[in-house]
Amino acid sequence: MPSRFLKRSLRDFQSYVPGEQPPDGEDWVKLNTNESPLPPSPKVLEAIHRATDDSLRLYPSATSAPAREAIARRFGLRPEQVALGNGADELIEMCFRAFAGAGDRVAYCSPTYPVLEPLCRMHDAVPAPHPANEGWTWTDEFVYDPAPLKFIVNPNSPTGTWADEQTVERAVEVSRGVVVLDEAYVDFAPASCVALLPRHRNLLILRTMSKSFALAGMRIGFALGGAEVIEALDAVKDSYNIGRLSIAAAVAAVEDEEHHRRIVEHVVSERASLTDALRGLGFEISPSQANFVFVRPPAGQSAAAVADALREQHILVRRYDLDPIAGWLRITIGTHEQHDRLLQALKEIL
Repeated sequence: MPSRFLKRSLRDFQSYVPGEQPPDGEDWVKLNTNESPLPPSPKVLEAIHRATDDSLRLYPSATSAPAREAIARRFGLRPEQVALGNGADELIEMCFRAFAGAGDRVAYCSPTYPVLEPLCRMHDAVPAPHPANEGWTWTDEFVYDPAPLKFIVNPNSPTGTWADEQTVERAVEVSRGVVVLDEAYVDFAPASCVALLPRHRNLLILRTMSKSFALAGMRIGFALGGAEVIEALDAVKDSYNIGRLSIAAAVAAVEDEEHHRRIVEHVVSERASLTDALRGLGFEISPSQANFVFVRPPAGQSAAAVADALREQHILVRRYDLDPIAGWLRITIGTHEQHDRLLQALKEIL
């Protein structure tokens, strides 16, 4: 039952439910929340160790300045074109604060990251979901929606679909408001759309260090954009929203390009192998350019039953029960050993 203290607009509210997180140290194959299969850079751990000193009694940089500067160098931008958040989720929420008032429409393609609809309710904005075309592509109605705030997740979650730069630019060009391009998974895709930033003042790109930098436990997200949209985010952010250890980790992670590349190459290689193996077991595959695969079990097999049977063997995958993706599973790319255990279990279940 909802709390009687909730504001009226949230009385029938359905909050976002993240993937199951079993206790640390237990023997689980965790393929349900799109974390990195490989550990973070040793340089990150060293940086955190060095930062663990008496300075923790002091507040961190209010602007996360060392991380802004390191990220700006990595992407060829100025520090004033970078903002930091407590994970990309905080940056998404900051976009609602900055760009969508009560009663404003917020447009997004469906299915996509399910946190958007609850955030609309929290901020008294009007959710404007646009059902995707066949193949999970965008409709013209979505592209031309005049909403003051529009979200594009590319590659999309949970489908893994990726749109190229030309397709994204067309949507940005015809949009009247701010277009937030969530590139949480783009390091596993053919290309990012960072090159579009100099041409479009209304474009804001969000990135995360939870996937390809293996820092989900540190909660570090960053935004890239023109100085005007970044200034708007800074105007509504919480004070000291990134801690000292996270700032140190972000700097070390973004500067260790070799380790970052190693994680990406592992995921892309294992994604191809797992896709082929699942196809061989009769699964329907949605082409993915992310760090997961989106699949439907063979005819006659219930996705819910498959997910439950996997869980009994301490293997977690993400299942979906609502249309248009009811009956589909999202499986995070793990290690080769984790995939062997998953595939052996699926053979027994099927």
